[in-house]
Amino acid sequence: MKTDIIAIQKHVGVEPDGIIGPRTVRAIHDKLGLPRVPTWPTQAEVRRGTSIFGRAGCEADLVPLTPPYPLYYEGKAVRSIRVHRLIAKHVQEALAEVLAAYGQETIRRLGLDVYGGSYNYRSTSSGAALSMHAWGIALDFSPSANALHYKAPRASLSHPDCNKWWEIWERHGAVSLGRECDYDWMHLQFARLQ
Repeated sequence: MKTDIIAIQKHVGVEPDGIIGPRTVRAIHDKLGLPRVPTWPTQAEVRRGTSIFGRAGCEADLVPLTPPYPLYYEGKAVRSIRVHRLIAKHVQEALAEVLAAYGQETIRRLGLDVYGGSYNYRSTSSGAALSMHAWGIALDFSPSANALHYKAPRASLSHPDCNKWWEIWERHGAVSLGRECDYDWMHLQFARLQ
């Protein structure tokens, strides 16, 4: 088995050590022409401060970005949103893909333009730990129609016409608490649950 792994590693151009790690997986994806899905750290790694996202509340890690379509926070137009610099490109690209996939009229109808926030140095709703928002790696959308304890089908973002929305975010490595746990459908984050 190890000799097979070494042969594959040689074929894809990585150090042939016989261990299938992230470099080998990325090289295989590249060789096959598959799109890369980022692998973000787990929530536990983020909260321990051992992840690529550093410490919570670090203003130097936050960058503003202008959304490619109008977003509204509490009915007011949002000019820019602040997210962690390491996810900014993914957020920008995902929102652009949403616009291309749905168009402005459908975005409005589905509430995909109702922004609930991103960076916010705060605890989770239970107060047990810091929220992923404290690192600027989580975003909320359409909060009134997707309240924390709403489950499918009550949560609007759980409906089939939002599947494309979630697929776009998931291609960028984001996790939906709604799709994973059937609660907090408004929330997406760039940290794995486990």
